[in-house]
This record gives sequence, structure tokens and C-alpha cells, in this order.
Amino acid sequence: MTTYIRSIPILFALLLANQYSRAQSAPAAEHVNKRFIGTWVDKKTTRHLEISFEDGYATIMDWTSKFQKKESGDVYKAFLKDGKLVMPEDTEHHAPYSEILSQDGKLIYLTKPVGIGVGSAWDKQTFVRSRAKP
Repeated sequence: MTTYIRSIPILFALLLANQYSRAQSAPAAEHVNKRFIGTWVDKKTTRHLEISFEDGYATIMDWTSKFQKKESGDVYKAFLKDGKLVMPEDTEHHAPYSEILSQDGKLIYLTKPVGIGVGSAWDKQTFVRSRAKP
């Protein structure tokens, strides 16, 4: 019985610590989200990305304005991990593993080709914020 009574303050402290850590992580996640939210363009290829966040994940709409309209673009789901957006490989739909980093006001889109080993090179594409609506 005394063991249970002694563990009550520890349990209470753990519950409070968990509550405060969630309160601090929400603004941090919101700050990271702001770095990614918006419409981005690679001017060399006219490839556009429109990124929004909902329910803990990012929705990425991807289209190339030279060949298609935004409405006919591809849509991907990405998860925030270590300050970057991560899209896991999907072999069923032939989608490669990809990461999107935010650096110096630009997005760096890194793609690992499907079926390639760990030591292979990443494909890299750089995006800047779009000023005009495509």
C-alpha cells in the first residue's frame, strides 16, 4: 500500500511534464509549418508545389505549369520529421522516397530513385516562393 502512495507524486509529476511538453511543441510545430506553407516554384522547370498542413501531416500538390493546370497535378502526403517533410517510398504507386528541407527561404526537394541502394545519389531540385498565382 505504501508503494502505491509513494508512486502517486511521481505519476502526478509525469502527467504534468507531459502536459507542458505538448504545450511547447505545438508552437514549435506551427513555426516549422510556416516555413513550408505556400506555393513554391522551380523557375527552370516551371514545377510548382503548393503545401498546406492539416491533421498533423502536409498535403503537397505538385504540377508543372508548362504542361498542366494545377487542378490536374499530383497530390502527396508528407509527414514532419526532424524539421523536414518526409514522403515515404510507395512501391505500389512507384513513388520514390523524398524529403523537403527549408533552407534560407528556399525549399530543397530531395528524391531517392525507387529501387536504388543506400549509397546512391539524391536528385535535388530547388524551389522559391511563388509571387504570382500560377
